[in-house]
Amino acid sequence: MIAIALLVPLATAPAWAADAAKPRAFVPDVPPDAATDGFLEGHPDLFHRNAGFRRDKAGNPDAARKHYLLAARYGDKPSQARLGEMYWNGQGVTRDRVEGFLWMALAAERGYPIFTDMKLAYWNALAPDERELAKQRDRAMLAEYGDEAAKARQAKAMRRELSRSTGSLLGYSGANALRITAFVNGTATGIDPERLYAEDYWKLDLYWQTQDRVWRNLLDPRVDVGDVEVLRDGDADSGD
Repeated sequence: MIAIALLVPLATAPAWAADAAKPRAFVPDVPPDAATDGFLEGHPDLFHRNAGFRRDKAGNPDAARKHYLLAARYGDKPSQARLGEMYWNGQGVTRDRVEGFLWMALAAERGYPIFTDMKLAYWNALAPDERELAKQRDRAMLAEYGDEAAKARQAKAMRRELSRSTGSLLGYSGANALRITAFVNGTATGIDPERLYAEDYWKLDLYWQTQDRVWRNLLDPRVDVGDVEVLRDGDADSGD
């Protein structure tokens, strides 16, 4: 379900976002012409989510998981949710329902409906001893990957990239006839600095608000996620 959610663009996104043949360019949170290499270096949450998605789509869950884990360190909730799904189902990892729940709980930290619904479904499916184990491991997960720590890492990455960029939020004037030549997917393209350095993507409070708009409105919060299937030990490798 989360893998599908990673494919859902903003309601106002252009048609390119639905082109499954070009996953490298897919960053639903930003305009396509702003998803340059430099932009993604300043947004490691999106960079590693994209990298994980590409490997996920290529059928390499182990490599995908490593990128989702890096994105998770920068507070990327979709990547945290995908990790939860992978551990819950044993996709590219040894199946661990407690670990799956804990990742999904982190993804639900900001109250995004799609992840909150799945967190509750996972919790309801856990056995009593699994719930106790989840409570014991919860604080360590939150300290490492929760927003308090993860957003600080993201802030540092964004400040570092801005400091070495050719423009800045404070220095750019829309009156200038400047255009930046950057590479998107290996193709040189001219970008309006007003878009590349839009405050929504570089001012921390506005950036997180942008993320909230994307993921709170991604799916109708009334969606029925269905019952979680409880697998027995012998069923995990059945292929069903």
